[in-house]
Amino acid sequence: MDPAESRTAQLEADRDSPIYGPVGWVLLSGLLTSIAVMVLGLVAAAIRNGSGVSTVLPLDRELPQVGKGDPAAILDLGILLLFATPLAGVVTALVGFARERDYAFTLVSAVLLVLLVISFAVALR
Repeated sequence: MDPAESRTAQLEADRDSPIYGPVGWVLLSGLLTSIAVMVLGLVAAAIRNGSGVSTVLPLDRELPQVGKGDPAAILDLGILLLFATPLAGVVTALVGFARERDYAFTLVSAVLLVLLVISFAVALR
C-alpha cells in the first residue's frame, strides 16, 4: 500500500471512530455489567439456599424482588441487561449517525431499532 492509500484509509478510520468507539464501549459495558449481575445472582443463590434457581419471575415483579435480594430476580435482571445491550448499542449508533448527518446509516439504525422493539414486544406477550 502506498503512502497516499494509507493516509486515505487512516482518514476514513478517523471519520468512523466517533461512532464505532462509543458503540463498542456500550456493547462491552453492557456485556460486562450483565455478567457481573448474573454472577452476583449465582453467589446470592449459593449463599441463600445452596441450590439452583429454578423460577423465572414475571416482569412486573422483577424490580421489587431485586430490591429484596431474591437470587432468581437478580439472575433475571442480568439476563434482561444482556438482552438490552444490543438495543442500547443500536440507539448509540443511531445518535452517532444522526450527529454525523449520515442519513443512510441513520435510517438503517432506525429500522433496526424498530425491529428490535417489535421483537421485544412480541417476546413479552
